Amino acid sequence: MNQSELSPLEKAIAKKIDRTKDKASQPGYLRKLVAKLHLRIEAALARGCEYDDLAQSITEMGVKISTATLKQYHTEHRRQLEKEAGEISETVDSVLPPEQPKEIKPKINTQSNQPDRKQSAVDKLFASK
Repeated sequence: MNQSELSPLEKAIAKKIDRTKDKASQPGYLRKLVAKLHLRIEAALARGCEYDDLAQSITEMGVKISTATLKQYHTEHRRQLEKEAGEISETVDSVLPPEQPKEIKPKINTQSNQPDRKQSAVDKLFASK
């Protein structure tokens, strides 16, 4: 099909398409995109969505990504976050003083320390007369 067969609207759309940048071909773009969408991807997976559904949704918006690539980049980002969280936890543990053992209080025998309820009720009864 040559350009002369296109309507004015189709020509305008064609020009717009020709001017769009191919973001997915920029180095690291897909990884950055998956990192930015990490929480939403996690939420979608928790709701039962699958990586193919998510990859298809992203592709429909104009950024071509395969299911395998999405899963790989998402898993790598998740592992990186877990690793960073572990490193932070280790740093905090090394800065804080070691936890002191809690004092062990001796158990109190409640029967011997409490007055007999019946006896105190009887004492109160006779004391008021």
